[in-house]
Amino acid sequence: MSILSILTDEYEHRARLWPALLVSLPLTLAVISWFPDLSGMQIVAGFLVYCGFTGLLAQLGRDQGKKKEPWLFQQWGGKPTTQLLRHCSDHLDATTKERYRAVLSAIVPDMSLPTPAEEAADPVKADAKYDSCALFLREKTRDKKAFPLVFAENVNFGFRRNLWGMKPAGIGLSALAVVVAIIAAIINSENGRPPALATVATVVNGLMLVWWVLRINVDWIRIPAFAYAERLLSACDVLRPRGEDNRQRIITE
Repeated sequence: MSILSILTDEYEHRARLWPALLVSLPLTLAVISWFPDLSGMQIVAGFLVYCGFTGLLAQLGRDQGKKKEPWLFQQWGGKPTTQLLRHCSDHLDATTKERYRAVLSAIVPDMSLPTPAEEAADPVKADAKYDSCALFLREKTRDKKAFPLVFAENVNFGFRRNLWGMKPAGIGLSALAVVVAIIAAIINSENGRPPALATVATVVNGLMLVWWVLRINVDWIRIPAFAYAERLLSACDVLRPRGEDNRQRIITE
């Protein structure tokens, strides 16, 4: 994926570029705090270089998020969409779940979803079928104009997952940036230069460090993950076989 694609593709820049910007922002502020006399043009030029660097960092962030994703699912008890389709799950009401399962059995090629007894007897095989249904739905809902809510929740999940994947780097760079900014404030003050910029950088970077430590966690990612699963399954109401639409129209008439 090119840097241009990252900047122009909505998913790429929101789910991948933004996390990279947040990771590298503290250190950038710390570096700028050493040069309180920079002109506006110099700051803009530095910002452009910063954006180019974070474009590359975005690729690393995506890799880290995807690499750690299986661990997330394991902590949650399985992939969110898979969990929602299980008979033993009460995340969705029974009526809605059965409607989705009936549609999936009809539209996914060669798919026969397991009964409660079959699911209990072989949960691994049952989950494999649910995973296949989720993959089918993802391919059928890639048109973000036709399925805007699915796309929006996918972006939210991707953003939080990738940000969490970069948490070690975020904590490390924020802590380093606090130290660098404090040193800059002291040196600028001793040299008769205004320490205000360094002071602001210290406060912002300190808040960023606290945010990384306390807010970026597994529970924070779980919310959009299951919201995305719900929106993905709701596409069943749009993708159901045409025959069902015709029968429904006849019944209502």
